[in-house]
Amino acid sequence: MGAPKQKWTAEEEAALKAGVLKHGMGKWRTILMDPEFSAALRLRSNVDLKDKWRNINVTAIWGSRQKAKLALKRSPQTPKRGDNSKALTIVRQSNDEVLDAKPLAICNGTPRNGASKEILARLDSLILEAITALKEPSGSDRASIALYLEDKYQAPPNLRKLLAGKLKVLAANGKLIKIKHKYRIGPSSVVSERKRSSPLLPLDGKHKDSTKLEKSNNRILTKSQVDQELSKIRGMAALEAAAAAAKAVAEAEAAIAEAEEAAREAEKAEAEAEAAQVFAKAAMKAFKSRTLHT
Repeated sequence: MGAPKQKWTAEEEAALKAGVLKHGMGKWRTILMDPEFSAALRLRSNVDLKDKWRNINVTAIWGSRQKAKLALKRSPQTPKRGDNSKALTIVRQSNDEVLDAKPLAICNGTPRNGASKEILARLDSLILEAITALKEPSGSDRASIALYLEDKYQAPPNLRKLLAGKLKVLAANGKLIKIKHKYRIGPSSVVSERKRSSPLLPLDGKHKDSTKLEKSNNRILTKSQVDQELSKIRGMAALEAAAAAAKAVAEAEAAIAEAEEAAREAEKAEAEAEAAQVFAKAAMKAFKSRTLHT
């Protein structure tokens, strides 16, 4: 067992709050490396700073809730029933007590933080980013994806509920493959990410082939390049024109073959995963029956 955790001193708390004001929430390593705070926080780690900051926020929110309830009880005014937007007035504490006081406001469940709105707008791409970054062979479950997003971004409080609905949609349209409550990136998402040259592209040795496919698609779809190719064909002899046409057909067939191969690989991986699940269930059943008979 490790050494017991030491109680936080007032100097350490003040250094933590000042570090968050200077560098922002989540920049725990930067705060520890800052000469201004490193002396006071020399006995603390990244996890210690993160846990302490969470505890400070929870304490601040709980105290604000109690004060708001007392203010509502003392207030003689009665709120209207038809008003869906409720706002609780929070008594601001001094800067020495709380540096990150959050207003308690409920506006039909809409997050007030700009960062939370940005996460909601990019939730599809963030889910694909989480699954790619986790690199779990059998896929990532909803809890793992939620933990990744909560740890890396400033997530809204209803993230897990939104995540459940978004995962169903992505699995339904083929962007994700769901196997036993776990999700993997589907072939359609891989193709779309290749076209966009996203950093989520898996480095599996097929990057060069996908680059060739993009170049061929760009050449076909660009009007100026098409006109240039047509002018070349007009000036060619019959044999040269036939050779150029055959080359274009071969390139198109190669692109189609690559797409079909990617789809077959995805189906094969899914079948292997299902077979492994069936085998595991059968093995567990045989083990249990053998245990009961012995």
